[in-house]
Parts: sequence; C-alpha cells; structure tokens
Amino acid sequence: MFPVEIKREVLSKFLQGTSISKLMKDYHIKGSATIYQWYEHFKMFGVAGLSNASKKTYYDYSFKIKVIKWRQFHQASYPVTARHFKLKNPVMIWDWERKLIAGRLNPKGSGSSKMTDKTPKNKTIKQLQTENELLRVRVAYLEKLKALAQKKSPTKKKPS
Repeated sequence: MFPVEIKREVLSKFLQGTSISKLMKDYHIKGSATIYQWYEHFKMFGVAGLSNASKKTYYDYSFKIKVIKWRQFHQASYPVTARHFKLKNPVMIWDWERKLIAGRLNPKGSGSSKMTDKTPKNKTIKQLQTENELLRVRVAYLEKLKALAQKKSPTKKKPS
C-alpha cells in the first residue's frame, strides 16, 4: 500500500526519535504495528525488505519440515520462528503445519496430485531415510496434537 520511499522516510524519522503517533498521523498509517513490521523487515532484509514486490518465493519440502520441527522443539510462536528463519510472513509457517497435518504438504512441490509424476520410481536409500524421518515427524506431531485435544476436552463418563 505504501511506496518504498515512504516506508524509508517513516523509518528514518522513527529511528531519529519521532513518535509513532506523530508518524501515524503525518503519513495516515492506521496502526503502529505497521511501522514496527516495516522496522522488523528492514532489520532482517535491509531496504529490500521494504519492497512491495509480490515475488513468490518457493521453499522446498525439507526446509518447511526443518522450520516446523524447530518451532515445535523450541515451542516458539510463529513470528519468532519466522524471524529465526528470516521469513517475512509467519502465517506461511502456520499454513505449512496445517498442510502437513492434512497430508497435503508434498515433498514433490505444490503441484496437483492429478499431474503425472515424471520422477524416476526407484528411490535411493538416502531418499527413503529422509522420507522415513519426515513421516516420523508427522506422526509425532499428530500424536501430540491428539493428546492436546484430549487434554482440552475430557470425556464425561455416563453413570451406569
């Protein structure tokens, strides 16, 4: 919504000590979180982090699993995990987890399952070991999720 030049100008004034409320009023910014988000993106990615370019970045399956495992192991929030892996959008991690649970996070990319598979059918030992590890992660995640769900809603026993 805001051009890069405006974002840079706002951040420059912010870093010089201008109050958030004054910046919001002067530049017609609706919420302070917007400025803080620009600041975080600037810290992580430099000026390039302020661009509005909607260039889509594709992450491979192993990276997505690595991010999900790290978040679970450290019990970190989505924004903390996004900062750790230098990802702009924490919602992306949430989406990856939901797809993993639903069985829609595919190692072969985001293509439709109806598309023909042109990869060779014979897998190497290393590929099988990687796939096995990923399946173990998925099972552990689903078991933990099930345990949490049972913990939240204890079953009521009917009197005999």
